[in-house]
Amino acid sequence: MPAKKGNYFTQMAQKANQAIVYARIDKLVNSEATHVKAYATVNLGGAFSVHGVKVVDGQKGLFVKMPQTSYKKHDGTMGYQDVFHPTTADARAEVNARVLEAYQQKLAEDPTQAVASPGRNFNLLEDVDPDDPFADLGPEPPFDMGM
Repeated sequence: MPAKKGNYFTQMAQKANQAIVYARIDKLVNSEATHVKAYATVNLGGAFSVHGVKVVDGQKGLFVKMPQTSYKKHDGTMGYQDVFHPTTADARAEVNARVLEAYQQKLAEDPTQAVASPGRNFNLLEDVDPDDPFADLGPEPPFDMGM
């Protein structure tokens, strides 16, 4: 039976008896020059990894910002479009919750790990295996990923 629209992640997690959205903080940022506090990688069900997810400190508190691409509009102004984004409220809530949980956990582990903002030329995946970015998270999920 196919999952009902809007409940895909919830139903898949219940079937697996475990969350299928994993998040890891790749870099903490400690700079007054930016509102970005961290860069994260999100893994969806072991099938997709999304790099460049940001934790941003906005006027209403911390929020998750998806990776974006920029383009020039016909009128010469810049436009921005998400490269990746959840398509349902449930999926968005799950991704946001996992990224913010990972951020809080990373800060609790060692708040002195924050580094000065590296600017535009930084290696987001330094010391990360691109074929298995979540290798350091421990054992595989206890469910078949269909691979």
